[in-house]
Order: sequence, then structure tokens, then C-alpha cells
Amino acid sequence: MNAPTYGYTLGFIQSMLAEKSGRASGWFKELELGTVFQPIFSLPHKRAIGFDASLRSVDPQGKSVPAETLFGPVDNYSETSLLDLLSTTIHVQNFFAGKPTHGLLFVNLHPEVFLDSDHTADFLAELVRHYRVPERRLVIDIPGSVLKDERLSAPLDRYRQLGCLISVDDFGVDNSNLDTIWHTAPAVVKMGRSVIVGATADQRARQALPHAVSLLHEMGTLVVMEGVETETEALIAIDADADFVTGFYFGAPHEDPGGFSGPGTVLDELWSTYKKRAPGRTKETSARVSLEDEALHSSEFRKKRSASPAEIGHYREERRPFIAAIQRIASRVKSGDTFDIACSEFLTLPGSICCYMLDADGRQIGAEVPSRHPPAAQGVNFNALAATADGDWSRRDFFGRARNEPEVAQVTRQYCSLGGYTRCVTFSIATTVQGKPVVVCGDVDWTAHARVRH
Repeated sequence: MNAPTYGYTLGFIQSMLAEKSGRASGWFKELELGTVFQPIFSLPHKRAIGFDASLRSVDPQGKSVPAETLFGPVDNYSETSLLDLLSTTIHVQNFFAGKPTHGLLFVNLHPEVFLDSDHTADFLAELVRHYRVPERRLVIDIPGSVLKDERLSAPLDRYRQLGCLISVDDFGVDNSNLDTIWHTAPAVVKMGRSVIVGATADQRARQALPHAVSLLHEMGTLVVMEGVETETEALIAIDADADFVTGFYFGAPHEDPGGFSGPGTVLDELWSTYKKRAPGRTKETSARVSLEDEALHSSEFRKKRSASPAEIGHYREERRPFIAAIQRIASRVKSGDTFDIACSEFLTLPGSICCYMLDADGRQIGAEVPSRHPPAAQGVNFNALAATADGDWSRRDFFGRARNEPEVAQVTRQYCSLGGYTRCVTFSIATTVQGKPVVVCGDVDWTAHARVRH
């Protein structure tokens, strides 16, 4: 591989751009380059939370040229770097420079360009300043093949310092990959299409998939199921408890993300179908316990889970105030108190984030009640980004377990929440309000709780 080429400034790259009808395109070796955006949907919120940017290239005869052809083996790093930075600039300009767009932008960087952070980070710093990219709105995708590269640590630090998020693309489920996820700590993991195809064809793979997603949540990352093309695959994504989905089942890519109008009724209908077909989650608790013997988990993370009897006892003692508080919320709303008043005690406890109520089908009832002094989130608050108070949380562990044991407080393990907390613990309890079943929930940032405690 040739040595990196110096001097690719934003101004130089922009000189290769053309603009027509508010859309930027670029030119590379007689190929016209443009962008298409594939929406990424939050399953619980049933809303788009961002877009995957893909390069669309056309030769002089109007024939499409696959991106795989452009980004083949690196024979000339200078050209690869130029093409990658040009593509990224086109994507960013088309997403951020026009009318306000919704959510996050996911862009791919070639592995060698990503790892060459001494040069790439300087360019990206200029790019985000020029286009006024808000912090945590640009997500850099890296392939799972890069996770074991010994050069990975410095680039991760550099791009995060710029306010970028990191996503691992085309992720496959195996022990070694889960080990590297623990150390890399990406904001998002994208499970490649091969994962959903495998789960469709193999019942054992389908049964193992929720366990893998659960482990990733416990490691502090959110999960995208990519390449969903059929209703069956979409239902598997829900059953796996994936956070996000993308694929042609939910619609074709868009040239203008600013004109995107949403998924229509497809996600509402999908959830309705899932609830009619899915078996009851009566075995949720036993399934969670069986994770200790599950083959698909990280050896490193298993070490993090191990604890002495004294540590376990201490942790149980720490949970008692929250358990008592969630029980009192249930008692008070059952007796007729308003929900915001009933939550007041819980929300004064260290690390408390918010309380919310779900109906018998797992749909949120009204807006959450936030703590007056919530801890700072470590990631993106997708609840706020989706701008909806009618999320469907029926697949979440805290809902299923509460519904299976009414009037008994439930506690989750620490997991990455869609509210932006990488160590969230949810306390829940099922009760009744005016004769109707509900589930009362309270989220706690256990990292903040631990800081206050110590």
C-alpha cells in the first residue's frame, strides 16, 4: 500500500462537487457520485431516527457502478482516501446543508481511511465545523473486521473527540466479536443481513438471537437489524428485541431525507401482527437466567458478570429503596393519586431518570415524568429524538416480567436504554388503575447512582 497522501483539505474536496436543485454530487474518474438515504427505524417508537448514507455512482453511459467495485482492494491509498473523503462530504452536505433533516446520519469509512486518523480526523474536524454538524448526529460505521486491529484505539478516541458516534457495521454473532465489542464500546452495533437470514432458516439461530441482543444491550450498545426484506424477518427483529431496523421491507431509499414523511402504518401493523402471533413471554425470566450457560456470549463479559455472594447481597440492598418506591407508586395510583404525584418519592432517589406507565399491551400512556435533576445521558436520547410519547415497550423484559407477576416488583440487569443511558436499570410493577391493568416503570442510571453512593 502506498503511503498516505497529505493535503486533502475540505476546500480541495469541495472543488470536485457540483450542485443541482439543492443536491450535491461529485465526480471521480468520469463517474458521477451521489447519495441515497435508507431510513433507520426505532421499533419501540415506530419512527425514523436516522438514515444510512450510501454512495450511488453512474458511468458516462448512465450505468450504475456498485460501490464494491469502487472500493475494492487498496492498490493506491491516495485514490481510496480521496474517494472516501469525497463521498463523505457529499453525504454530509446533502444531509446537513439543506432544510433541517431528521435524526442521525450514518456514513461508512473505508477501514484504512478510518485507521489513518492522523489525517482523516483533521479533515472531519473541518467538515463538521463547516456544515455545523450537531454533536452526536454523525455516526461513523466501521466494519467488524477492524475491531481486532491493534491501531484501533487512537482513531476511536480522535473521532469521539469530534463529537462523532461509532457504529460497528455488518456484525456477526460469535464469541470473538462480542469480546471486541466490550472493549470498543460502540454506540450502535449493526447486525448484517446474514444474521437475519440465518435466523429465518435455522430455529436454533433464531432462538439464540435474543440472547445475543440482550448481551449487547448489557455491554452498553444499541442494536440495528439490517437488511430486513420480509415480514417474517421484521417479526424476528422484534422478537429479538432489536432497537432499530432498516431494509427494503420498510421502504426504498430516499434521495432527499428532508422530504421523508415517515413509515406510514407499516410498523403499527407489524406490531399488531407480532402480538397476535408471538407466544406469551412467560419464560422470560428463565430465558434470562439461561444466558449464563449460553454459548453466544463474550468470555470477557462473563468475567464482568461474576460476583461474590457478598457483592450480590450488597447490590440487592442498594436496590431496596427503588423497589420500595416503585411499589408505593403502584399503591398510590391504584388508590387514585395522579401519576406525577405518585412518582415524586422515586424521582428523588440518586440516579433516578424518569417514571412512565404502560397499558396492558405495553404501549406508553402519556408522557414520562422526568426527575427534576436527571443524570447526564452518556449517549443519544432516542426517546426525545423520536418525539413520541406512545412507544411500544411490550417486548422489553421489564414489561413482560411485570405482567407475568402482578403486584410484584421487577428489576432488570443494567442495559443500554434508548434514553441514552448505557447502564440503565428499570424497576417495574404491574397493577391496576380504575380496574384497568397497567405497568408502572422507573428508570435509574446505575452509573450515577453508584457515584452518589460512593
